Amino acid sequence: MRIAQTDSTHQTVLIVENEVLVRHALAEYLRGCGFSVVETATALEAKTVMQRGPGIDVMLADAGVADGEGGFALAQWTRRYRPGVTVVMTSTLANKSEAVAGLCGKHHPSPPAASFLRDRIQAMRARPKGGARTGNASKRAKG
Repeated sequence: MRIAQTDSTHQTVLIVENEVLVRHALAEYLRGCGFSVVETATALEAKTVMQRGPGIDVMLADAGVADGEGGFALAQWTRRYRPGVTVVMTSTLANKSEAVAGLCGKHHPSPPAASFLRDRIQAMRARPKGGARTGNASKRAKG
């Protein structure tokens, strides 16, 4: 779970996304628009933040968040126990990009296009993982 504050006059967005590259890119984009952002990977972390953490104004949640509950159960819990939180459910990368661009458009005169964010995440996903460092660690583990 990662909490970073920006200008307190803006809203706080809770991102619930288990894919780390996507979560960080969405958070960076929103911070660039002046939002405070809290990042979580699971529904349980999100509930903990909403119960104990900073006041959350908007929850951007992946419908397929990969923990025991899932995004829709989290949305129901949020609507029941935190009715003041606006819930935005997402699924595809394009949908997530459009959702954050829409949030930014309300507070930023000219936010980057949703396609820019989507393309950036796709490029990050396409990068080779681990490289030589992973191979060396694997060799050391085998003895």
